[in-house]
Amino acid sequence: MWWFVPRIEYMKDEDFLGMFKKQLENFAVANHGKPEHVYRSQSEYLGTIFFTIKLYYTREPDLLWDAHKDHFLSYGEVPHSGHVRIVEHQDVKKTKLKAKPGVQPPENKPPKNSTFVARSMNPIIERDDDTKRVEVLEEPFEDLQKMSQPKGVPLSELRGHYYRRAAKGRDSTVYMIDSGAWVEGDHVHKELSEVKLKDYLFAGPDPGTARVDSWSEAYHGTKVLSRIAGKRLGTAPLANVVVVQLVNKFGYLTVAHIFDAILRTYDHIVQKKPKFSVLNMSLYLATGDTSGAYTRGVDIIQKIKKDYDYPDDSPEQEATGVLTTPEVVIRISRYLFGEIDKLGNVKVVTCISNNENAPDGILPANEMTNFPKTVITIGATGQDDRVVYQYWNQVRVYAPSSNVMVASHDYLDDSHTILPDDGVSFGTISGMLAAFVSEGIPVDEVVEHLYRLAYPRKPSNVDDPEGYYVPIAFNGVEKSEWPSTVGDQEGLEEYILP
Repeated sequence: MWWFVPRIEYMKDEDFLGMFKKQLENFAVANHGKPEHVYRSQSEYLGTIFFTIKLYYTREPDLLWDAHKDHFLSYGEVPHSGHVRIVEHQDVKKTKLKAKPGVQPPENKPPKNSTFVARSMNPIIERDDDTKRVEVLEEPFEDLQKMSQPKGVPLSELRGHYYRRAAKGRDSTVYMIDSGAWVEGDHVHKELSEVKLKDYLFAGPDPGTARVDSWSEAYHGTKVLSRIAGKRLGTAPLANVVVVQLVNKFGYLTVAHIFDAILRTYDHIVQKKPKFSVLNMSLYLATGDTSGAYTRGVDIIQKIKKDYDYPDDSPEQEATGVLTTPEVVIRISRYLFGEIDKLGNVKVVTCISNNENAPDGILPANEMTNFPKTVITIGATGQDDRVVYQYWNQVRVYAPSSNVMVASHDYLDDSHTILPDDGVSFGTISGMLAAFVSEGIPVDEVVEHLYRLAYPRKPSNVDDPEGYYVPIAFNGVEKSEWPSTVGDQEGLEEYILP
């Protein structure tokens, strides 16, 4: 898959863009392809950010580049995080595989010691129109309890309860850019059966058409969504939700799909005008660097920034030369996040790498340094409340990320259940931001509000000269606000843990 990235002055030049798309389609057909092997990533408001064309391995569209390179910022193979080139075997809609989540191989089953409790307890919810009223849930899952643990209060004093305000994200909208989610039809997960799904978008090239989650991505989107808006696991169960599915109809994704998903999300926000939006992005942008610098821990992003001073959104700057693939990935990222930043009522939640040897500030986490009031990068803590995975000193808030309970499917019979998993801390924070705004925190203050409430859960008798105890998010419900009684248990599910 190849892409062509137009210069800024041509992003809305429909005469040129329409002509070039036709030439791409003709080139595809002439090289044993089809017109639909060409994809145009286009925004109604921002213009066209790239074209892609799929060709057989022995074919390259160099002739088109040579004919039109004055109109383009970059040209090359679309980068992706895999170690081999993408191979398309067949459209998943035409396969004989059942749409229902399949049984995973036994070796992928979680270790037996990863489950803490044999059976969950029913949450207890008080229903009230007072958005600041505090609800109390009887909650055996420690990662949720910790979100409502006030500073100076031992976790034991919560006595297995989880406290939150009644607003729960009402009137906020969370855009989950991920692998998809089981949110409709016969395959909707019980935890997501009451999600306020407002729309479901598909990213291209080759966008999907079925609202499903991806086995190849371990149903990651379903797990994350349960931490955002799940009826018992979510921090914002009343938030409006828009799922943006990255995985295409052939079951893979590239950096082009990520950028197209952001573009689809941008247009949706501008068209629908939600009161407040959070973009939840659990991903990183492969730069296409082939030097091995990334895997060796060299900060390739900072190196590119140093070698090429980009972008100031001016034709003069772009005219200095054609951008390499790593340079153009960062340029598109900077452009899109800059446009999101201008909207004013949108926040982006992303995460650091799960690879502890990854360079600091990989994209899109690095955009926090450019747009600190819009982009929030979340770190991860383990069961001992100390930092796990990658540590980056720019991160200001963390969330539990080891053995966190998520909506999943039983590995033997596909039944709905809740299972422990790692690496889904960011979804908890996306829901928390939506909840804060629904509680009345002003949009332009909500990021600092999140940072201000976060604090380390370091035991008083423990020294921490290395700084491993980092600030973990807190939802702001103080002990003085805890209800003295618990309420009705009506209408809430139980889940059996394997």
